Amino acid sequence: MSRADVLISAEDLAGSLSEVDLLDVRWRLGEPAGAGRERYLAAHLPGARFLDLESVLTRHGAPSDGRHPLPSAAQLAAGLGALGVGGHRPIVVYDEPGSFAAGRAWWVLAWAGLEVRVLDGGITAWLAEGRPVESGDVVAAPVRLSLTTGHLPIVDADGAAEYPGAGVLVDVRAPERYRGETEPIDPVAGHIPGAVNLPVAGFFAADGRLPGDLVLDERLAATKGREVAVYCGSGVSAAQVILALAARGRPAALYPGSWSAWSNDPSRPVATGSD
Repeated sequence: MSRADVLISAEDLAGSLSEVDLLDVRWRLGEPAGAGRERYLAAHLPGARFLDLESVLTRHGAPSDGRHPLPSAAQLAAGLGALGVGGHRPIVVYDEPGSFAAGRAWWVLAWAGLEVRVLDGGITAWLAEGRPVESGDVVAAPVRLSLTTGHLPIVDADGAAEYPGAGVLVDVRAPERYRGETEPIDPVAGHIPGAVNLPVAGFFAADGRLPGDLVLDERLAATKGREVAVYCGSGVSAAQVILALAARGRPAALYPGSWSAWSNDPSRPVATGSD
């Protein structure tokens, strides 16, 4: 896998809009339900349909499952089918830089065996080049598709606990959350023992694009030559770092439940501080 396999530029997308299924997945943690869709309705890339992260890319369950558990294959197939996505054309997903929703969409769809890329820089990059947008909803004829999952690796809580002994377990949350100095969302502050902190903020540039190869290699230096598993708060922003690793030709596993699942299990140990 390479950068070209996981990303597409605004210029290249502009020349292939009629050849892809384009999905707008704008979403931000903590904003009111439906806010991303409202921004989509106001202005979106031509032909884009709105893919809802909370209802299609997430299966909601018990707190011990985390805040954004992975959807079932049937749920994902139904949600995509309702948007007219049949799985026979390449898919492009986009968001707004810093939300990581497109990274989550890329990971979930690739996990389901679909051909998918992320618009590098999202809608911001598209607009910066003066490219057109349209308003209102794009409605496509629904289709039926069948999906299988498991095409990308995952680890569960037991696997995450054991991972530091065999590879590198990466926590991509902000440093203060990793150190346990604050926890604004989940019930316990701290991190999984043995995890290293590589904050996701280092994995998108000022213009919202994925940083260049040399920058990525520097920021991923702690993982060089080792197997990698990644977690975050709830399995969304971790996908951005897995995307960065994939752009450098390196596979990595996702711990989908992430800290929100781990911290809801009182039997799990918690580490604090910088190590």
